[in-house]
Order: sequence, then C-alpha cells, then structure tokens
Amino acid sequence: MKLLKRYYIFIFIFALIFGLIIRDISTSKFAVIKTSEAYAPNDVKTDVYEDADTEKVNINTASKRILMTLDGIGEKMSERIIEYREENGGFETIEDIMKVSGIGYDTFLKLKDYITVD
Repeated sequence: MKLLKRYYIFIFIFALIFGLIIRDISTSKFAVIKTSEAYAPNDVKTDVYEDADTEKVNINTASKRILMTLDGIGEKMSERIIEYREENGGFETIEDIMKVSGIGYDTFLKLKDYITVD
C-alpha cells in the first residue's frame, strides 16, 4: 500500500512538472528572423531596410521572394509587379502599385506602410 501511494505521488509530481514545462514552451516568444537576413548573405545588398522600427520593401528593386513576404502578395502577384516595373520603367510613387492588375485600393491600404520606391 505504501508503494502504491509513493507511485501516485510520483505520477502527480511528474504531471505537474511536465505541465509547467509545456506551459512555458507554449507561452515563450521565439526570435523572428528578418526576411532579408533569412535569404541573403551579409555581403549582399538586400531590398529591406530599417526605418523607424518598420521594414519597407522597395517595390522597384525587390525580388519575387521579398515581394511575397508582403501581406496579400503571392507568387502570381509578385510576378505581375515585376512584369509591370520592367515594362514601365519602375514605379514613381507607391500609389502606382495600384496600376498592377489585381491590386486595388484595399490591397494598397494593407501595403502602403510596408513599401517604398526609394
């Protein structure tokens, strides 16, 4: 009987510790790698830069992969953006991105704080 009681106490303590570990893992914050650091070595100029704690993507020079990191921009849309800038000599203002087929005002509103033409 004493052995059974010790067994239950052991299981209870094990479950308690395991639960605390799982809780800590699920609530911990993990480091976020910037897109430019994830895809480009240190000696390569990237399309993303720091500006007042925000990263902006230069839509005149960004690669397909970088464009796809923007909210609402997938593979096909990034190809359209690149195609538009090659055919028209680039974007003069960020609002010009609305000239790309499939990018309307609502999409522009989502993107405007994250894109640049500088």
